[in-house]
Amino acid sequence: MIQIVKPEDRNLEDLNLPGISARASDPISADNGSLSAGFSEYTAPGRLEWTFDYNEVFYMLEGELEIHEEGQAPKRFEAGDLGYIEKDTPTTIVIPERALFVHVTHPAWRETSG
Repeated sequence: MIQIVKPEDRNLEDLNLPGISARASDPISADNGSLSAGFSEYTAPGRLEWTFDYNEVFYMLEGELEIHEEGQAPKRFEAGDLGYIEKDTPTTIVIPERALFVHVTHPAWRETSG
């Protein structure tokens, strides 16, 4: 199977997360839940405590974000940066203004309709 997602087909939906204004979509997902890929957007300044129960690779398209991990210096990601967060990593994600990125998760980070 080969799949393409055009910009007009991103279909980001609001996420109900505490302390943050965010939207996401996962237009690509494996039938067995082993992988999902899509877009995440933080639409306003905010701060989110999040523990990743999946591995995530992300590529920043617009804006910037800072990810804090206990005992480590904060990591700042800007447009053009590629990032990786290992499963079971507790983080604090800080959005200074706005951020849009492509994400790929293994396994899929949530159930989707694809």
